[in-house]
Amino acid sequence: MAMATTTIDAPIQAALDRGTKTLKTVLTKAGSKAVGSLQTTTNEVGYLMAAARLAIEALGISADVVEKQLHDARLRGLERMTELRKAAEPVLETGAVCKLLSLSRETIRKKVDRRQLLALPKGGDRVFPAFQFQDGDVLPGFAEVLNALANDSPFVALSFLLSKNPDFGGKTACDLLQAGEVDPVIAEARGFLNHGS
Repeated sequence: MAMATTTIDAPIQAALDRGTKTLKTVLTKAGSKAVGSLQTTTNEVGYLMAAARLAIEALGISADVVEKQLHDARLRGLERMTELRKAAEPVLETGAVCKLLSLSRETIRKKVDRRQLLALPKGGDRVFPAFQFQDGDVLPGFAEVLNALANDSPFVALSFLLSKNPDFGGKTACDLLQAGEVDPVIAEARGFLNHGS
């Protein structure tokens, strides 16, 4: 039985070759005890973050203080994005959202572009956190909250929607929306990221 071959573009192959060589160097220098952090990751982003940390330690990369702080901040940002993705579960694929809302893929895309639905990138497609849907429709007030946030990042929206807020009695914005309390959430969304500026 003949196996199908996959053609890989030259730039992708060059990146794969370099990545493989680099990872082999890092793992060899780190040793088998240090690779435990890679073995316990649960997704690709977590694996790459752990590999980056391991590379810095294993290769003895020296950097000035500012560069190290910037690198650490990037890693914290990636970790937070990973946490938010996990907290957003379960998620629905685009086809499931089309079926749920009885809309075409193009209409769903337009709703995402207009900030009426929250979508997270996933490979070449996107996924939709299920918490934004209730009784076969989008939560009342959800689009207004997305539009009130002064940022287009889906991860900023996730942070706002899923973080416990003392102004909401320790509940999340999503909890309030699901309970039908739309106005206080919209008001808080308008000031999100501006507190303390």
